[in-house]
Amino acid sequence: MSMMGRFVQVSPARLKQILDDPSEVEGLFASDQAAQAMPKLMGALAGRLQGRLAPQMLAASMAAMPPELRERLAQSMKNIGIDPDALARGEGGDDLAKLMEARGRALAAKLGISNPPNTSGGSPQASAKGASLSIDKAWHGVHYLLCGKLEPGSDLASQAVMGGTDIGDDLGYGPARYFEADEVANIARELSRPNLEAEMTARWDPAQMATLGIYPGQFLADDQQWLMDAFQKLRQFYVDASAAKFAIVTCLD
Repeated sequence: MSMMGRFVQVSPARLKQILDDPSEVEGLFASDQAAQAMPKLMGALAGRLQGRLAPQMLAASMAAMPPELRERLAQSMKNIGIDPDALARGEGGDDLAKLMEARGRALAAKLGISNPPNTSGGSPQASAKGASLSIDKAWHGVHYLLCGKLEPGSDLASQAVMGGTDIGDDLGYGPARYFEADEVANIARELSRPNLEAEMTARWDPAQMATLGIYPGQFLADDQQWLMDAFQKLRQFYVDASAAKFAIVTCLD
């Protein structure tokens, strides 16, 4: 399975939320396609629940259940404000639609897809998620060209791709890592240093990189441009995050 280097910009307030509840970190890396599809999907499902047909179909399904299961489900529905008896009369479609929309918003917020309405009086920035970036399988090659090392070190160039502070559980290739806004600003300045690209070009040695085990393992002559293109995207990503005073969360998946 391929290892992809992924990065997400988040506001400092959003980072604090994730630090308080690290289980939310995985949702930051929900795909952009899912983010775009979620509102339409939830809206379509909610629309279908309105009217008489959907409540009656749900009531018919419940009637066919074993009594014990049916009673438990009925009680659960009552607990969330749905009247099971009304469903059989073709009523309650609006309540089902509202429930679906509320659950959809909650799921989207957990995944970092959209920001729920601000009801606490706090800043909307508390849930802000900025741009996302994937540098695909170029992550290790970019890291090596930046610093000439297999692993991250104390120098800023070696931190940009593989550094940061661990957060949350193992996502498959280790936990996610984060950089606070001031760290992002420092790395952005390092990646914009005038001589850096020349230093990276001087480190390009496909045979040596393969011998060292730089992922993905084999490099062709034209892969140098592939890695430099990925670096330039990463540099701009850090520069943009720094300008917005955002933090960055990164992972391999």
